[in-house]
Amino acid sequence: YMITSLDRTHAGFYRCIVRNRMGALLQRQTEVQVAYMGSFEEGEKHQSVSHGEAAVIRAPRIASFPRPQVTWFRDGRKIPPSSRIAITLENTLVILSTVAPDAGRYYVQAVNDKNGDNKTSQPITLAVENVGGPADPIAPTIIIPPKNTSVVAGTSEVTMECVANARPLIKLHIIWRKDGALLSGGISDYNRRLTIPNPTGSDAGYYECEAVLRSSSVPSVVRGAYLSVLEPPQFVKEPERHITAEMEKVVDVPCRAKGVPPPSITWYKDAAVVEVERLSRFRQRGDGGLQISGLVPDDTGMFQCFAHNAAGEVQTSTYLAVTSIAPNITRGPLDSTVIDGMSVVLACETSGAPRPAITWQKGERILASGSVQLPRFTLLESGSLLVSPTHISDAGTYTCLATNSRGVDEASADLVVWARTRITKPPQDQSVIKGTQASMVCGVTHDPRVAIRYVWEKDGAALSMEGNPRIRLDKNGSLHLSQTWSGDIGTYTCQVLSAGGNDSRSAHLRVRQLPHAPEHPVATLSTAERRAINLTWAKPFDGNSPLIRYILEMSENNAPWTVLLASVDPEATSVMVKGLVPARSYQFRLCAVNDVGKGQFSKDTERVSLPEEPPTAPPQNVIASGRTNQSIMIQWQPPPESHQNGLLKGYIIRYCLAGLPVGYQFKNITDADVNNLLLEDLIIWTNYEIEVAAYNSAGLGVYSSKVTEWTLQGVPTVPPGNVHAEATNSTTIRFTWNAPSPQFINGINQGYKVREAPPCP
Repeated sequence: YMITSLDRTHAGFYRCIVRNRMGALLQRQTEVQVAYMGSFEEGEKHQSVSHGEAAVIRAPRIASFPRPQVTWFRDGRKIPPSSRIAITLENTLVILSTVAPDAGRYYVQAVNDKNGDNKTSQPITLAVENVGGPADPIAPTIIIPPKNTSVVAGTSEVTMECVANARPLIKLHIIWRKDGALLSGGISDYNRRLTIPNPTGSDAGYYECEAVLRSSSVPSVVRGAYLSVLEPPQFVKEPERHITAEMEKVVDVPCRAKGVPPPSITWYKDAAVVEVERLSRFRQRGDGGLQISGLVPDDTGMFQCFAHNAAGEVQTSTYLAVTSIAPNITRGPLDSTVIDGMSVVLACETSGAPRPAITWQKGERILASGSVQLPRFTLLESGSLLVSPTHISDAGTYTCLATNSRGVDEASADLVVWARTRITKPPQDQSVIKGTQASMVCGVTHDPRVAIRYVWEKDGAALSMEGNPRIRLDKNGSLHLSQTWSGDIGTYTCQVLSAGGNDSRSAHLRVRQLPHAPEHPVATLSTAERRAINLTWAKPFDGNSPLIRYILEMSENNAPWTVLLASVDPEATSVMVKGLVPARSYQFRLCAVNDVGKGQFSKDTERVSLPEEPPTAPPQNVIASGRTNQSIMIQWQPPPESHQNGLLKGYIIRYCLAGLPVGYQFKNITDADVNNLLLEDLIIWTNYEIEVAAYNSAGLGVYSSKVTEWTLQGVPTVPPGNVHAEATNSTTIRFTWNAPSPQFINGINQGYKVREAPPCP
């Protein structure tokens, strides 16, 4: 193939295809490379670096093939590598431990060795900042670390590089290691490069460079990279040059190759790629071999196996020829007996090429073939006939016909179908009350030509009838259990065994009884609410029937039990009893109820006493009556018993002058049996307000409503004033006076008494 007027569009990979009447082959690929060089990026660039740090100046980009030779210049002078100047494998210029004179204009010149093109880049201006500062030591840093590198085995050499910076630069030392072992050979360019000649698989590994500042306590720095040595593919197993296989058979074409990395395998037939993902008959095995199923004549041809990895490509080929043979039934059908409803397979395995077409007949009726498919009759891939499910009417003679272009073969067999033994009236789940009878039926239909046998199991274990009069099996297979108890609970399985098939059905027996008593009842004073008790218990055995409710009974101060709550939630295990009376003791018990009835009561709780509280009601029927002009009698009845909230210790009587802003006076009656008090030393003819309250150990209760009462009247303590006597005639004297102040009358002024004084002596 001649390429004229070569340009960049012609670059790429080319293959030659060779054909004849046997097929076609692909030549290994050939690469055409076209040398060219573009132009550098336009525009001047600027860079800055701090004094003492490393300046990294990357070469301006230019499109070129092959990669150009690059030379760095500064102010027209070529820059050679030195202890301070490094030019990397990527043509990056690195100036270590920069100083003020390093400032300037840098540019590169690129030369393409193939076409002789020469291009010069725009300058890059470097500025050095922070000049004149202290020249403190700078810890080692790796500016250009080693890179992961791949190389093909047999290459002349491979180079890894590591550029580091520090101050003072003269004390910087670079050490190379492979897989932790120190290297001494192949190190150049001020220890910045490690060159490995003629690399092989043993040179692959992890390479590290360590930058150390000698005679210093500054820590070193380490960077590393992997070197991978690639090996071109090599065939481990190849196909024979010529392969012959029969039509519709399966053929395996081997092809296994090794290399680093492991090569990928691609198959071609007559120079066209075999798309195994789209072709169902073609499958590429894990080792690279090609498997072809159901061979057809068109599969004849040249097959090529290409093994390819990053290091190269190899190929091998073979010629596949597909042949034909007359049909032969290698495994024919056998006479069979099957149970109605089951499946049966009548065998018909054949050989021949092309693969024989299979037709199944019963008499003259075609049941299954490549073009006919009756319900329940399935032609299997092997050529056998699957009848599923079988019917009584399927009994008869079946014939398999195998046909291809080279001839016909046939084989026959008889099929007998028995009616299936079935449990038509299975046992049902039951729930009975303890002590009653349970019966489980097991009705069966079966072929009259076969005998049947009943076997009952309980929870998977055979049920023994001998020596147990409670268990009886009747002639119809029904199971009867009398005097049922908890030991009878379980799953019962009726198994019917016969030559016409086996069947089994299961049912669960549940024996219900009264629920057990609730367990561990505990009563404690509530910490969240006054006059309340928390009651807890553990849920009891429910008697194999869901609980409907709990009944809670209470005994107050040893009184007879009374129902407190007749329907407590069956899911509850605690309840708070509220509205109780202080200073009284309480005891509780519970029972559970299910659909069988009410179970036994639990144990009684420990008796719990509520603490006393001050009385919540005042004394009753408080009355007051004046007894003398300086005393009043108070009488009362105790508060209602339900409000005393404890044992009464006595009463407090408080009293004061009615209507006046004066304080109370108090009397303490320390005997609760006393229900009267005579208030003495009161003020004559004065109205008093009086209240009474009871108290117990918890404190003082509520005062009664105020009652008012007067002390009795007393003798006036001041005589009338300004008394005058005047004789109005010989027998009459007129007396006049001023009434005394009401505050000294000590009662109601009912009049005056004029008394004749005795004559003066």
